[in-house]
This record gives sequence, structure tokens and C-alpha cells, in this order.
Amino acid sequence: MHVALGYNWFETSLGYHFERALRGIGHTVTYVGLAGTARAGYDNLPLPEVLAGLSQPADLYLWVDPAGRYFPRDIERAPVPTAAYIVDVHLGTWRQEAAQFFDAVFVAQKDYLERFRRAAGHDQVYWLPPAAATDVHYDHQRPRVFEVGFVGNLARAHRGTARARRLQWLAKTFKTNDFYRTYTPPQVGEVYSQSRLVVNSSIAGDVTMRLFEASACGALTLTDGAANGLGELFEIGREIVTYQDDADLLDKISHYLAHEPERLAIAQAGQRRTLEQHSYTRRVSDLLAAVTAPGFRRCARLRSAAPAEVQHARQSVYTHLQMLDALLDDLRAAGANPLQRLWSSLPCLARRMLL
Repeated sequence: MHVALGYNWFETSLGYHFERALRGIGHTVTYVGLAGTARAGYDNLPLPEVLAGLSQPADLYLWVDPAGRYFPRDIERAPVPTAAYIVDVHLGTWRQEAAQFFDAVFVAQKDYLERFRRAAGHDQVYWLPPAAATDVHYDHQRPRVFEVGFVGNLARAHRGTARARRLQWLAKTFKTNDFYRTYTPPQVGEVYSQSRLVVNSSIAGDVTMRLFEASACGALTLTDGAANGLGELFEIGREIVTYQDDADLLDKISHYLAHEPERLAIAQAGQRRTLEQHSYTRRVSDLLAAVTAPGFRRCARLRSAAPAEVQHARQSVYTHLQMLDALLDDLRAAGANPLQRLWSSLPCLARRMLL
């Protein structure tokens, strides 16, 4: 299969793991996202125009969240099936509007399935959890010199969260890696291979990539009691450990550091589960099975919607992604006069300036 893949490219992005997994099982992948300093790509051209210019016809267009400032223009006119993998479903509501543009929608958090089915307006909406990239997330056989490990997002939006608070006192209490630097995918695997425990603190009760990456490396993974199908992905207490609050987290870290055989048994069980069931190879195979199944339909609601409805949904997505140029182009194409363009673009401009 030839997959035209659009996402916000950086080395630790989920889209990049998807791309490598697709290539790894023999599929052709053409990156059609935005160009960057380290990656050739496309400016926000209409998707039908991009697909028409490919050297080989695409069989599927796949958009992977988080999107940065990228969303495919005129996707509702795409001549091929379209699919979206929406990761941060727990943050904001604009992704529910974006779901209307796609023939198939895959969500990373199970508890959001029904609301995305309602938003998309069809039943081709599936749960697809994050995973581990087993070519980089594996036990590197390094001495486990860190009592507690963590790699993740500590951007401005996360600074007032329980995650930020917990990491501050963990760094003062235990021997840890540097929580506040960035790591490449291979370096993530090395850090977790040097960690006895890895702590996960979700932002909104979400199942994160960290659970799979850490367990794949053979570290005991401690996570807050997230829902979203966690108990279906791991056996709690035997393959992964949950904590309720800061005091419980401290107690469990201290317990498992002091009881190495128990820690190793749980870590090894979690590693087996992840390597067997939670790889990106498994995830992309499940995604392609869904979009090639008998009866699959090109049923995106906005394929047949009135132009005004399509424009409204697209402007909402552009505003939340701070895609000011694309928003202005869309308004100009719709015949909006300069004053209307200015008024409609103010929320987007404000987000660009303040966020």
C-alpha cells in the first residue's frame, strides 16, 4: 500500500514512529506534511493537488496528531480514502470538528470513542492506543543507575500541573536522569534502560506513550490511575503499577526500590506484554486492516456537506492550529471582504500572539 502521510515532523513524534513502522512492514510512505529545516515537504497546498503530483498514486491519506500548524487543505475533496489518528483527544474540542473531515478516525484514548463517533457522524471510529517503537525502545542492557526515570513534555502549558510538581520533588529525592532536556528516540530507550522505575503522570487521565516506551525497556512503570482502557492494555499490579496520589507514589517508589525481585518480576511481565502486543508495527497493521476491510466507506461527513459548513469547520481547525495564512487564504477564496477577513482572523491572531 502507498500511504500519503501528513503530520508535524520531529524525531520523537508519534507520526514519525508510524512512518518508520509502515516502511518496516513493506509499505510505501510519502511524507506530505510541512517542509522543515530537516525535512522536505509541502506548504499548505490543497491535498488533491499534492496527491495528484505524487510519482505513484496514493492508496490512503493519513493525518497524525499532534499537528503543529498543519492540516490538509480541501481534504474533503481527496480522491482516496482518508484517515486520522487523533492522539490528544483529551485536550480541547477542536479535534472533534477535525474528525468530520475523515473517512476513518482512530483515537488514542478509549473513553473518547463515543463522542468522536458522534462528532464524525459515522461508525468508522476506532480505539488505537499509543505504543512502543521496538527498534529503539528495548532493553539496551545498560546499568540501571537511575532510581527514577522520566522523559516527556515540560513545556509552558505543563508547568502548573501535578506532573511538574511531582518531577520537582522526585529530582530532589531520588537519583534521576535530567528531566528538563530533550532526548532523541534512541536516547529515550537508553534512559529507560538505565532506570529502575519510570514514573508517568498524565495530564488528563490519558494513556501516554511513556507507558509503552518505558515498559518495553524493562523498567517498572508507575502511573497514576488513568482510565481509557489501561486495565485492558496491562494487568494492573502484575505488569504495571498504579498510584493514587503523591504520598502513594512516594511509598511505592520506596517499596519497589527496596524489593528488587518484586520490581524485576513486574517489569519483565510488562515488557513481555508490550513487546508482544503494543508495538507500532502492531498498531499500523490494525489501522490498515480497518481501512481495507470489506465494507469500508468513504463516508467523511464533510465530503457531502454544504460549502458554508465545510468552511466553518475548516476555519475552526485553522484557528486552533494558529494557521493564520491558511485561514486568510480560505476566507479570501470564500469571497470575504478585507474587514470580514480581519474580524474572522482575530481569534487565530490572538492565539499566535499569546500561546
